[in-house]
Formats: sequence, structure tokens, C-alpha cells
Amino acid sequence: METQYVTLKSNLKIHTLIGGDTSNPPLVLIHGWPASGCLWRKIIPELSKHFYVLAPDLPGHGKSDKPEETAYDLAFFRGFILDFFDALHLKTASLAAHDLGGMAGLSFAVRHPERLDNFIIMDTSPYPEWPFMLNFSICLLKQNFLTPLFLTPFVFKQVLKTGFYNKNLITPEVMDLFRTPWTRSKQGENAFSNTIKIPAAQMVEPKEALQKIKVPTLILWGKNDFFFPFKIARQLHGDIKGSTLIGVDKAGHFSPEEQPDFIGQQIISFMKKT
Repeated sequence: METQYVTLKSNLKIHTLIGGDTSNPPLVLIHGWPASGCLWRKIIPELSKHFYVLAPDLPGHGKSDKPEETAYDLAFFRGFILDFFDALHLKTASLAAHDLGGMAGLSFAVRHPERLDNFIIMDTSPYPEWPFMLNFSICLLKQNFLTPLFLTPFVFKQVLKTGFYNKNLITPEVMDLFRTPWTRSKQGENAFSNTIKIPAAQMVEPKEALQKIKVPTLILWGKNDFFFPFKIARQLHGDIKGSTLIGVDKAGHFSPEEQPDFIGQQIISFMKKT
């Protein structure tokens, strides 16, 4: 696995993890908030045996550029995926997307289906209705003046714990991977809240649009996801006709961290079939 900075036509520089041979079918992995491309680090080695794997840090996240005058809305993140495909000269590719990346991925599948070979969607919000506690938590996390508090090691770990089924997996290494990109600069600290400023209702496509997705779709979902419960996966499975739904046992919201081997094998099996 190597790293590379990919420059988009907007001149944004995107830090990207890359694995596999360029002659293999391309597979783009899009993480969510508050993660980075490192979310996929445990899965990339196995996927790289079969695919040309690209795992970018979203703009505002990880080691990628963090524009401060940008509205981090659905159009911006959907446009990022399109620009990333174009920058890598990917006429088509398969896409796996998680959390915030999943919202952008669903929008991309609706607006640019001709660019997708397969679509894997994980632990995200396809619909504007969020549980009260999630709405309340996100409302707090959006407040710039509270950002220094949330980025303290103790508080950040408590936030992270909510997304894990097995809390023991939140090691110092995992804490560092999730937290450090936000704390290494003032720009990163500002991006922590700016990247989730847009209301949930403006970060989703209409349900009727989701029902028109025809791309071969695999829905992988942590059965113990506190943020986006498994019933959302069932609803999405009903809306995307012909999709495959697989629940991930003993996994919360950050299922790639908790069950990487299982998730990797499911992605490989699904893509081999399609």
C-alpha cells in the first residue's frame, strides 16, 4: 500500500491510499466523518489482491486540503467523487462508501450511474429523519466554539466509543488515526465542525430517486450501529430493488474497524459475482 496526493481540477490536493495493480478493476473507497482513508487500512491489503484500490481522504479530512470558504454540502462531496474519478482517468469504477461518504455515494449513484460498475453502501443516512439523540449530538459537534472541547483526548474518545460495538478496539493507535488530523492545525480544527454544518435534510437525495438506482448494490451494515440502526439498512434494501443486504455481526457504526476481514470478503464475493 502506498500513498499519493491526487490534484483535482479545482486544485484541491487529495491524500490517497493506493493498493493493487492498475490492470485490475478499480475500486474507490470513501470514508465518513470523523475518519479518513485510514478507515480502510485493514481491508485494503486483501482487496488489493483483486482490485486497483484507491482510498482518498475526503476534502476537509485527513491529510487532504481543507478549504475554509467551502460549503461542505451534498453537491460538493458528490462533485468531489466525480472529480476524483476524472483525475485518475476512471471512466467507470466500483465505489464503496461509508457514513458521510455514503451520503455522497448515494447521490453519485443517483446522478452518475453510468460511472459505476458496482456500489457498496455502509452505515450511512439515506433519509432526512435522524434519531433525536443523533440530531442533538451533531448539533453540538457543529459548534466551532465547542470544537477544542470535543477534540480533547477524553471527550473525543467518548464520542468515538458510541460508534464501536467493541470499545476495547479504541486503542491509542486508533485514537491517533481519528483525532490527529483535526488537531495538527487550526485549519484542521475548523474543518472538524465545518464538514458537518449542512442540515441532514440537505444531505440526502429524495426517496424516489433512491428507488431508481439500478447499479448492482451491496448494503453492508453493522448490526449494532447506534447512529444509524440496522432498520435503516432494511428500508434502503427495500428502496433499492435488487440490492443485497448483509448485516455485520458484532459491529457498530465503524464496521470496517471492527470486522475488516468479513467486510473485505463480502466485497470481494459480491464484485466477483457481478
